[in-house]
Amino acid sequence: MFMVLCSSNSTQALLLNLASPLDSLSPRRNYASNSVTKVVGVGTKRVRKWNMAVNKSGENNSVTTTTTHFDDNNVVDLASNVVRNFYDGINSHDVDSVQYLIAENCVYEDLVFPSPFVGRKEIIEFFKKFTDSTSIDLQFVIDDLSTEDSSSVGVIWHLEWKGKAFPFSKGWSFYRLEVINGKRQITYGRDSVEPAIKPGDATL
Repeated sequence: MFMVLCSSNSTQALLLNLASPLDSLSPRRNYASNSVTKVVGVGTKRVRKWNMAVNKSGENNSVTTTTTHFDDNNVVDLASNVVRNFYDGINSHDVDSVQYLIAENCVYEDLVFPSPFVGRKEIIEFFKKFTDSTSIDLQFVIDDLSTEDSSSVGVIWHLEWKGKAFPFSKGWSFYRLEVINGKRQITYGRDSVEPAIKPGDATL
């Protein structure tokens, strides 16, 4: 008979061989445990091998169980959470607190400007100029944000002034992310903002 034990602290599955009515007909078995720890993804996989020695026949068999432990210090943030945290930093006018979310060689395009901003330093300086020149009452509000993809995020947003929608402030953004040195960071971003002048059919 077999039983699976679960722990709330980590994902564990331990296969146990419980007493069976046939045990009295089988040779007595002794079990010895050997543990091997391997790094798997963002967690640690511990493989425990139970060596089963059979007294009479001398045959050796084994049962291998797998336990996966997750270290909170090694958990990689979701792509959508990285982007949300980035917007939180801008809204709080504390860009320095979220600069680690931007990759060293990130490329950021704001389509209002003729050329992209390249590198973390240049991007942080741009957003500092933005927050220094605007009131903290002007806030980005996320209308929708994709959450399924671990490497890219799309955002639909608008600006609000003291809780009220700001004119001509609707926009969308796209972000590409990668895990670099154990941290998920933004490697590319593009913003497109609603135009103040809308020519409509004249553009056709």
